[in-house]
Amino acid sequence: MAVVSMNKLMLVGLNADKNQILSELMTLGVVEITSHDLTSSEWISQWSHLVTEEDRSDAIEALNGQIEQTAAALGRLARYNGGKKPLFAAKRSVSVSEFAAVETEHARLQEIVTDILRLGREQQELQNQRNKAENLIASLQPWQPLDIPLNFKGTEYTKVVLGVLPPSVDAEKVKSELTSEVPASYLEVVTHDKFQQYVFLIYHHQLQSAVDNVLKNFDFVPVSFSGMTGTAAERIREAEQEVKALDRAYQEKEAAIAAYAVEKFNLELYYDYLTGQRDKETALETLTNTESVFLIEGWLPAELSDEIKRRLNEQWTCVVEISEPAEDEEFPVLLENSSLGASVEGITAMYGLPNCRELDPNTIMAPFFIGFFGLMLGDGGYGVVMTLAALFALWKFDFDANMKKYAKLVLYCGIATMFWGLMFGSWFGIEYFGERPLWLNPTKEPEEMLKWSLLFGVLHIYVGIAVRGVNHIRNGKYIDVLWDVVAWYVLFTGFVFVVLPFVPAMTLEDTTFWVDLGKKMMAVGAVVLILTQGRENKGIISKLVSGVGSLYDLVSFLSDVLSYSRLLALGLATSIIGTIVNQIATMAGLNNIFKILVAAVIAIIGHSLNFAINALGAYVHSSRLQYIEFFGKFYQSGGKPFKPLKYKTKYVNLKN
Repeated sequence: MAVVSMNKLMLVGLNADKNQILSELMTLGVVEITSHDLTSSEWISQWSHLVTEEDRSDAIEALNGQIEQTAAALGRLARYNGGKKPLFAAKRSVSVSEFAAVETEHARLQEIVTDILRLGREQQELQNQRNKAENLIASLQPWQPLDIPLNFKGTEYTKVVLGVLPPSVDAEKVKSELTSEVPASYLEVVTHDKFQQYVFLIYHHQLQSAVDNVLKNFDFVPVSFSGMTGTAAERIREAEQEVKALDRAYQEKEAAIAAYAVEKFNLELYYDYLTGQRDKETALETLTNTESVFLIEGWLPAELSDEIKRRLNEQWTCVVEISEPAEDEEFPVLLENSSLGASVEGITAMYGLPNCRELDPNTIMAPFFIGFFGLMLGDGGYGVVMTLAALFALWKFDFDANMKKYAKLVLYCGIATMFWGLMFGSWFGIEYFGERPLWLNPTKEPEEMLKWSLLFGVLHIYVGIAVRGVNHIRNGKYIDVLWDVVAWYVLFTGFVFVVLPFVPAMTLEDTTFWVDLGKKMMAVGAVVLILTQGRENKGIISKLVSGVGSLYDLVSFLSDVLSYSRLLALGLATSIIGTIVNQIATMAGLNNIFKILVAAVIAIIGHSLNFAINALGAYVHSSRLQYIEFFGKFYQSGGKPFKPLKYKTKYVNLKN
């Protein structure tokens, strides 16, 4: 439950050792390198005239190109050696020495990548030629019965024209008009389909204008096969032979690509190696260099500082200085939590990482998020489904760290949902269990459940205020705990006592004592807050105005507490919808196998939709209660994540 303490690292080494030192730091993966501002350090700025800039943009661009090419080659090989990887495939583990050895294979592996891409381009060209031949066959198919050459234009006294007519045109009518207007002509329909009619026309060459006058009335469109010789049937046979030859050539290229499948694992390792080299080159640009030495500044976990310093000094001639950050200096945030707290780190990260100087809220927030989720979903049967699914996923799949956290969150939420299902007697909306709750049935006692929902809200808010006090103590503001925590507790608790008579299902016989006590507490709390909440302002009037204005938070407190009524609302929704699904499924009876099957299908679909909708609602609203009602009481956020220089691998895990 903590933000990991960080130390500053400053390393000065020889340029001859620069690449090796960076490689070591990437292998260790625990140092974040920061860029330098030469004006920020007085002693560095004195020597700024000796500093040289190292432009690595060309190397980075070249590596990006090689990475893209390798990714494309791996994509081309994906169909071989078992096809695509499963959704949650485990990464192969390789030693650091094996990973470094890729450098000796660089030229060979890059040649393989180049050859695979070349073969792919040649295949694409073959495919383009095949498509062209297929299109030619399709365009000539209607003219296949025609036994004259496609380039035949007529004789000394005649002209031959090929063309198409719309399918709606009556070809016989066209023939009739041509016979009437142009006796020295002949038209024949070669073939037809649902799109158009393919016609052959021959006429005396001196009657061109008369033929045009007739054909324009029927939307005749001439067709030309310029550059083609022989009949349509002959050209189709040639094109079909070309398609077969192209297919053979394509398969030969495919076989050549398939032969590289044995190099797939090596190419995956090569991809990760190139990514690491690209990241190293990017890091090199951030370093401060002179003609002989270089400077690295950055951050690393305090507990690892001595070990890192020892390892660097043992291997290279360098100066390593470790120091603690200044009191007002921000450092990157790395969280360290138990399994429970780590499971909700993703929820907190969506709001923002904690400030490096404040308490990490995850372990405190986790029971509330998980408990509220389970209460709002509220059906033990759905909890069983979630728990079993999460346990199976954790057992079956080799998740990375982040996916494992989410799987554990589903597991914990499933357990919480089972707990509340047991308390409420809610198991897949079955009425038998609803009549036998271990605690209460919210559908029959909604006011009682509303009372407890509001009580949970008060507890949640009070814990948030307590965390504010912890942050004050961490920052040495001990007296501020009285004004910013205790005073608000007094005011809010007094207000709770005052409104006790209006709380649903409240069974206190005489609330007069509590109301009177509450009024006195509110008066004391209000006076203290008016006098202290404007203490940062200048001037008595400004201090008092600010103090009076702070009392508006009492209204916010009331609205915050009322927002916890959603715990009741969503829990009721899940239970009631589940019961309705069961009623719909069984309304036709269960007196034969067909009705039983129909009922089972309806129940499965209905409960699946109920689970999906209300699980999403529980997630969203539980998150909202943390972000608004809980974090609003203490959370500063704004932390920058710790981003150490390391090998960001896609296919392998490095064993160090």
